[in-house]
Amino acid sequence: MHDVLMIHLRTILINILLQIRIVLALQDRDLLEKSGKGVMGAFGVMLEPLILIATLLFFRLALRLKGIDLVNPVIWMSIGVCLFKLFLDVGLKSLSGVKKSQDVFFYRRIRPLDTILASAMVATRIYGTVLTLIILLVWAFTWQVKFDNPGEAVVVVLFTVLLALGVGVSALVIGHRLPWFKLAVRFGLKRLLLWTSGVFYAVYLLPGPARPFVTWNPLIHSVELFRHSINIAYPVPGISLSYLSACALLTCGFSLLFYSLNEDLLISDD
Repeated sequence: MHDVLMIHLRTILINILLQIRIVLALQDRDLLEKSGKGVMGAFGVMLEPLILIATLLFFRLALRLKGIDLVNPVIWMSIGVCLFKLFLDVGLKSLSGVKKSQDVFFYRRIRPLDTILASAMVATRIYGTVLTLIILLVWAFTWQVKFDNPGEAVVVVLFTVLLALGVGVSALVIGHRLPWFKLAVRFGLKRLLLWTSGVFYAVYLLPGPARPFVTWNPLIHSVELFRHSINIAYPVPGISLSYLSACALLTCGFSLLFYSLNEDLLISDD
């Protein structure tokens, strides 16, 4: 009995390790594809969010919007852009995930879920690297090192990735079964998420009655909590780590159940 149990455990461990190797290989493939699309290679992949951050900072200065004194404005804007782009790349770009990766499904061990996990790892690497570099450069130029609660920042990023994975897995199934849903996301939902994710503003600067119109979005909790981790004096009214974690875990759990019921259909239709 003991030998049989050990054989089963060994088989499970081998399968898990093989699946991890598959996801890592898909991650390298995805990163090479992204790097090969531009003339600047891997640097070009990181250049896009840097240009977006610089553009948004320019508009803030041009419009003379109220500044954020408690967190360096470059770091403040970078947090919003990087977390939003991370969510976007994993959560919503999965709508076309099956057709994009159908050439690898001839290998029976590769499942659509593996492509989502690989995309999440690539996006986390890209935007994590960009945000880390920006924070280090700001510290170097200002000679001010400020990071009050790095543990909170790590937890926030983990829950953001889980939230993006949950939305991404559901979007993969829905987008495959309902092609019109892609247009609705592209022209409606994406803009709604952008304006309610706190990329351009701080929640504490909004009037109290207006805050519920944006705090329903768990992504704004992610963005504001990360800013709060830089400086614990940064106020976050109506923002909750519990809400972010609950949304991330529930979304991820539901999406995995939803995916398991539709996985065979995703592959057979292709």
